Amino acid sequence: MSDGRRADGGARPASGGMARREFVRMLAGTAAAGMALPLASCSLSGSTTNRRVVVLGLDGLDPAIVRTLIGLGRAPNFKKLAEIGSFLPLGTTMPALSPVAWSSFITGLTPGGHGIADFITRDPRTYAPRFSIYENRDPDFALDLGGLHLPLRGGGPKNLRSGTPFWAYLTERGIPSFVSRIPTNFPVDDTATCAISGMGTPDLTDAYGTFHYYTSDPFETYPNLSGGTVHYVDVRRDTVRSELIGPENTLRPGSRAGGDPDAGKARIPFTAYLDPRSDAARIDIGGRSVVLRKGEFSDWVKVEFELLPVVGSVSGIVRFLLKSAGPTFQLYVTPINIDPEKQAAPVTYPASLGADIARNIGSFWTKGLPADTKAFDYGIFRDEDYVRNAELLLAEHMSLFDYLWSRFDTGLFFFYVSNTDQDSHMLWRNMDETHPMHARSDARFAGYIPYLYERMDDLVGKVLPALDDRTLLLVCSDHGFAPFGRQFHLNTWLRDNGYLELRPGAEKKDETAYTDIDWRRTLAYGIGFNGLYLNLAGREAEGIVEPSRAPGIAARLRRELEAIRDHETGRNPVARAYRKEEMYVGEHTAEMPEILVGYTPGYRASSASVLGATGKTVLDLNPWAWSGDHSMARDLVPGTLLSSRKVAAPAPSILDLPVTILEFFGIARPPQMAGRSIFR
Repeated sequence: MSDGRRADGGARPASGGMARREFVRMLAGTAAAGMALPLASCSLSGSTTNRRVVVLGLDGLDPAIVRTLIGLGRAPNFKKLAEIGSFLPLGTTMPALSPVAWSSFITGLTPGGHGIADFITRDPRTYAPRFSIYENRDPDFALDLGGLHLPLRGGGPKNLRSGTPFWAYLTERGIPSFVSRIPTNFPVDDTATCAISGMGTPDLTDAYGTFHYYTSDPFETYPNLSGGTVHYVDVRRDTVRSELIGPENTLRPGSRAGGDPDAGKARIPFTAYLDPRSDAARIDIGGRSVVLRKGEFSDWVKVEFELLPVVGSVSGIVRFLLKSAGPTFQLYVTPINIDPEKQAAPVTYPASLGADIARNIGSFWTKGLPADTKAFDYGIFRDEDYVRNAELLLAEHMSLFDYLWSRFDTGLFFFYVSNTDQDSHMLWRNMDETHPMHARSDARFAGYIPYLYERMDDLVGKVLPALDDRTLLLVCSDHGFAPFGRQFHLNTWLRDNGYLELRPGAEKKDETAYTDIDWRRTLAYGIGFNGLYLNLAGREAEGIVEPSRAPGIAARLRRELEAIRDHETGRNPVARAYRKEEMYVGEHTAEMPEILVGYTPGYRASSASVLGATGKTVLDLNPWAWSGDHSMARDLVPGTLLSSRKVAAPAPSILDLPVTILEFFGIARPPQMAGRSIFR
């Protein structure tokens, strides 16, 4: 995307890391030294200032829900904070997506400056969808020795967010900063005093999050499953023997040749001893035993994947959920998280912080988005399974907060909670009686989202006693929430209206991929949740739209998109189609989508369109458990802002917050930042 320079011309801090899928470089001698993080103490005390700013980043916290709960008397701490200071909607980015908005919070730049425009973007050389937050680079130098492949220099994960994190200005002035799990902060670096990586952090297999599911029922199928792997096993004398598939063993490439899709991957054998009468099981793995009853999650279990005999292994952590011990055996295993005590990738700074936390409160989720939404969407989780997992995560968040808060003195304390976003995505239909999928939800969890907001109110209540003249408390979210009941298939609409053409023969398929598009005849295509790109000559590999024609085509697309009518509901799925030029400034603007499609609440781009696919219909019912969303027109899903001081700005934006925090510490607004202090 860029050469690693900041939008303001300064050098970006270097990111530590490893070569592509090389979570094993610690075994490669000098390479291990190259990736190691300092084992410095993570002290939040001792500072050049006596001021402190506490930011609770509650992802997806919706201002309308907060306001309702305050009115019902169910959010006394939110109410108290609003009375002390202010409570306002917070303007967000377009699109109103977490990696986009939090990147603007981190840098003070619009997406044109920091370069993150969606969860998913595309490689203009191949049109292939790719993850927007980080990429893995191959090593500059590797040594091949008799079947061993040792990466020795260079490569590793690179954060694709451009710009200087605002907390770097604090660090260089001796003001401590702690940043917990903020999105787009992987791999972590030394710009903060202490940090835990957040959204964008992969699992141990270098995937966004891949669960494993074991079943003895050969007729239990999950067509087109993404985000997980199903393993079919045999039960013999109440015993199951199988393997947990781990990261690719790139130290021994090709070590498992043949047709096995998991060829070359490290693995750990495990045995499950079943007691069908009591619906319980004992799972033995790697010298450890876990006993579970039906419906129970285990604690974190360490798993060590051997890469070379005796020489070393790579460590992860998993939780097991026993769904059934009999007559059918069903076992769910979380994605293999990077072990915070023995990090195969930099998930805390310093590395000792992960071990310190684990010793005091236990192991913890390190994968960027910890809730398993895919297992729920595809029916491996039921509502109660998802909620049980969400409760484990919430309890872990609270324990982590208590531990870190007890160590905080002065400077910046940023603490992020993902539940308010992920649980709203997955349980909105339970709460919303008007949602088309409400009848398929479990009524027991109709009140879970309000309950979750009450827990966030409890979190605010832990900070309120610390407020004084030298302390600022900000509670903020990156966006709000809305129902998602109907899917808009953007690429199907583009195809049907002559903007996107398929290769000969592909029109016979029920669903096509981006590889089925005839780029030599295509004017526009969708990639990502909100992005609509023109197939620009000179930018895309097979671009045909000359720059002089682009404004006219974009204007026509915008008019036609905003005029679409859903005949089932009588509503317009697209509330507003934005030009990128009215939203973005900065060095990355030219590579961004020409149009940002802002949907009407109730609608969202289909998952197929996000990856460049087309289908049969333009509009249909959203079939997933994922029933709430925020990839709508940004003015329709504002975030939340509560401040312990009166806000003077009539319409504060997330771009204003880094400037506000810096000015509270006496640091003038850096010239590249787009916002202004909310107190002026």
